[in-house]
Amino acid sequence: MKTITIKLPEEEAKELDKFIKKRNYPSKSEFIRNLIIEKLDRNKKEKIGWMILAEKSMNKMWDNKKDDEIWSKYL
Repeated sequence: MKTITIKLPEEEAKELDKFIKKRNYPSKSEFIRNLIIEKLDRNKKEKIGWMILAEKSMNKMWDNKKDDEIWSKYL
């Protein structure tokens, strides 16, 4: 694993310590790692959601029976 360093204002650092103790996280690193993984996964899910919506919209445009009837006259 690669080590990274973050700096927090004193007050936020204290809040983080309290939160980690209250939620029984094994360490600050574990908590921050989970946050990062959660955020990355959420972004992937959002992108996939938009791609699904775009695909559905395209299907509506391309799967058009009227177009099929018109084009069948010329093809």
